[in-house]
Amino acid sequence: MKKIRCPKCENYLTFDETNYTEGQSLVFECEHCRKQFSIRIVKKTKETASEEKEPERNYGYITVIENVFGFKQIFSLKLGDNLIGRRCIGTVIDIPIESSDMSMDRRHCIINVTQTKKTGKLVYTLHDAPSLTGTFVENEILGDKEFRRIEDGAVVTIGATTFILHTADK
Repeated sequence: MKKIRCPKCENYLTFDETNYTEGQSLVFECEHCRKQFSIRIVKKTKETASEEKEPERNYGYITVIENVFGFKQIFSLKLGDNLIGRRCIGTVIDIPIESSDMSMDRRHCIINVTQTKKTGKLVYTLHDAPSLTGTFVENEILGDKEFRRIEDGAVVTIGATTFILHTADK
């Protein structure tokens, strides 16, 4: 079973992709908003997926803890700034958390991942974007324009949503 998302209301639709052939176009109508949209079935082979692709380096990840607003989500971090916020159509962010938590801003906080020149060790720094409700690290709110170094296992709360940092160095 394959899940696709309606481009208008973001409602999920499911279908069995094994019933269709490669290159076939399918038209869907969202039950929620009645938007019609189409997709084309594309099957990836191992050869095309690995062809001329540079292996990505692991810079760590965050795990959004399952709560009343949504489900467990995992997001990889990249070197540099990782802008974190609530997923919303039209908002461009690096880590779009799917949530109905309105106390989480669309652009809430930033985790910066840098690498030291001498040892090559990764350093993780967190700061508020700024947001309306603030960013908490281990239940302590970050001050205005405060940058806090965080380590593996750091618990960060944005709005009513909590995530845990998992570093690549652990």
